[in-house]
Amino acid sequence: MDSKGIFNLLKNDLVKVEKILKDSTIANETICTDISKHIILKPGKRFRPILLLLTFLSFKKKSNSNILKAAAAVELLHSASLIHDDIVDESTMRRGQKTSNVIWGDHASVLAGDFLLSKSLWLINQTKNNHVMNSVTNAASELADGQIMDLAFSKKFNDFSIKSYFKMISLKTASLLSSCSEVGAILAGANPQKVKSMKNFGLNLGISFQIVDDMLDFTGDTKILGKRTLQDLKDGKVTLPLIMAVNSTSKNNFKKTESIIKQRKFDRKSLDFLYNLIINEDSLNKTKKEAERFAKKALTNIKALDSSIYKTALEFLLKGNLTRIT
Repeated sequence: MDSKGIFNLLKNDLVKVEKILKDSTIANETICTDISKHIILKPGKRFRPILLLLTFLSFKKKSNSNILKAAAAVELLHSASLIHDDIVDESTMRRGQKTSNVIWGDHASVLAGDFLLSKSLWLINQTKNNHVMNSVTNAASELADGQIMDLAFSKKFNDFSIKSYFKMISLKTASLLSSCSEVGAILAGANPQKVKSMKNFGLNLGISFQIVDDMLDFTGDTKILGKRTLQDLKDGKVTLPLIMAVNSTSKNNFKKTESIIKQRKFDRKSLDFLYNLIINEDSLNKTKKEAERFAKKALTNIKALDSSIYKTALEFLLKGNLTRIT
């Protein structure tokens, strides 16, 4: 099983999801439609709809209209969060193209993000399942909390800890992935214990996924990432490799790192210092072990699933995530 195999496995369903997404970008105002299409129809990996569909199909043999609406809804919610994130971070590139805030400005982009969020919630409501609505709206709330924590931590480095980091990524990244696998199980009619297991699967997968993303800021390919390496460092984001480094380094290095982050002084000399600190403290290897630890926890969450091609695909999502840093 590989990425291509998963797309082929879900091809018919993903085509239907794309149709729902395309229809969801149509707004009364042209600028809102243009911004929505810019982010939605320049597809990423569709990771969240795929996770939701694979979870559902691990319990059921055939998809239905509710699961397709839910799959589109989580992608819309994710896209709305990306628009808002880019504005807050003043990002200029996303998925290899200029961000909407660069092209249309912050004001129009904020409203377009709100538009996609409302479309997401409208689709979720169409499933007429209160448990599904609760899961997705809770994920939306936690995602926003995580974005606020991320912003706050980048300005208060001395208050930032490994424990706080995991809380932040659990909210900002993993909450929506957790909801995806939970919703898939709910709509498939799985029993409460299995719904909880799938919810935890998405949570642990999401944490592992974000840790790998943190590593890719140092080791990734610019063309694949759609952004420059060390961009997170330049943006003042405090990611796990940096946290690991300052938690094991000398007081002098800690103070110097703290000063760079607080002053947002990211010239070549400062970036070289931070990068060398991370390498010298073996932080990338330590970070990789954390990604592997959460991947193993996620694998345990789906151990009780009946054997199927869909379970195999879920296992690949875990392995495929880790191969991005091998």
